[in-house]
Amino acid sequence: MDDSGLLKVSFGVAVFGLVLLFLVSHYSTVPVVAISGLSYDDVGTKVAVSGEVMSVRLHDDGHIFLEVSDGTGEISVAIFKNVAEKLDTQTTECITGIGSRVEVAGAVEEYKENLEIISQSTGDVKC
Repeated sequence: MDDSGLLKVSFGVAVFGLVLLFLVSHYSTVPVVAISGLSYDDVGTKVAVSGEVMSVRLHDDGHIFLEVSDGTGEISVAIFKNVAEKLDTQTTECITGIGSRVEVAGAVEEYKENLEIISQSTGDVKC
């Protein structure tokens, strides 16, 4: 095989690999876990929790901070402006309602010695 043929094959395989990685990451599901089951060992992993909005704080910069309880525990959820501003109106109204049922996915992080979930995309927030 000549160099141009090898280059074409290499390029095709690379593009296929990138498309496959995108599809796997986009359509993979995140496990819904009990809040009480989260620990500092989970920092950096992506999880989902389902529960009731207990409190809401809307930051002047456009961030949304929730406290979500699933009956086993309570956790803070941060939805930063880059995600919050892309949420549709119905989802925003729902997640900011005290008592609303939500499912939120994101990365488990530690902030001020407490665990929290950081939503990373609009698909991470469901009502």
